[in-house]
Amino acid sequence: MEFLANLQNLTANFPAFGEASGGTQTTQGSASSSAPPHASSQASPQYQRSQSQTRGRQSNQQPHSQQQSSIPRTSNSSAATTNGTGNAGSLSLAEQAKLEGNSYFAQHDYERAITAYSVAIIRNPANPVYYSNRALCHLRRDTPDADACIQDCTKGIELCDSRSESRDHPVLFKLFYYKAQAFLLLDANNPTHNNDHRLSDAINCFKRAFDLCISQKSLYTEEIATKYRAAKALRFERADSQRRLAEGELHRYLVSLVKRDRDRQIAQLQQASEEEDQAADDDRAEIERAMERRVSEIEALFVQADENSKKRSIPDAFIGKISFEIMTDPVISPLSGITYDRAEIVSHLQKIGKWDPLTRQPLHESELVPNLALKEVIEDFLAKN
Repeated sequence: MEFLANLQNLTANFPAFGEASGGTQTTQGSASSSAPPHASSQASPQYQRSQSQTRGRQSNQQPHSQQQSSIPRTSNSSAATTNGTGNAGSLSLAEQAKLEGNSYFAQHDYERAITAYSVAIIRNPANPVYYSNRALCHLRRDTPDADACIQDCTKGIELCDSRSESRDHPVLFKLFYYKAQAFLLLDANNPTHNNDHRLSDAINCFKRAFDLCISQKSLYTEEIATKYRAAKALRFERADSQRRLAEGELHRYLVSLVKRDRDRQIAQLQQASEEEDQAADDDRAEIERAMERRVSEIEALFVQADENSKKRSIPDAFIGKISFEIMTDPVISPLSGITYDRAEIVSHLQKIGKWDPLTRQPLHESELVPNLALKEVIEDFLAKN
């Protein structure tokens, strides 16, 4: 009875985190869906029994029972995480706070969702799912907080890495994905681009998220692959712009040197005696012609360099057959011999059906063969362009 009294006093100080509007279901889709994408659709039997017992104890002390939230619960492995000092009661309260945050997230009330996820983190700071949820809210705010998102993602990644099954943790790729988007925000807010390492950091995080999606057969693979390619294209365009700017400055400097040398030689001629005026005029004309030749040579040199560095047209063999974008990880369908981008064909097999999208022949992911030769050629093309 003393335990029940203490539990009643504890729960009375907090809002009913388990309540949410009924009738709402969250489906797994793009990373921009209304509810956090890492909330699983069903709790384990052990967790349901634990929740049922907890609700049963509370119903003996409160006149009205709480409604069960329509937001899906996290997996049993997430709910069973402790910080070394917690107990079943504190874990239950943390999950209730998370469900409350999910409800606010579905209503696009990101400030209250952040508060609820913060409560969940306080009650159970060892669960990376809570950090992932809060990180996404930081990105969705009216004024996104990229720094806070990066901090939450970094902490969540550290928690995942501390576990033996870290690479298989279902939330790990989302942490890298959100972190990459936060780095892009910081980069976009720096118009001078003095800190280009942020764009490189974003690309590295996109790459980690992409690799994890492939290994986990996630439905977000295609979405992440698209943003990964866009970030790499942005880095190339920025580097190309800086190169052109540097070449323009070099061009102007070389032309100014040639003209300066011309002016110096003409000034020396003007100091000659009047008896040598005719010879001086001839020398001045020769100096002008020499200057024009040098400037023409400089112009031709820079024009040729510009032609060599222009972006070449992308060969058709480099283009994926589904999204029509340049492939990053080409694989061959063994029966048809057609090459697809891995992210695109895997997404097709998972979402649409186990068949080749062009030939309609049966196809399974395990049958895909990496096209290493084409991948090497594509990487070389991207490195030069």
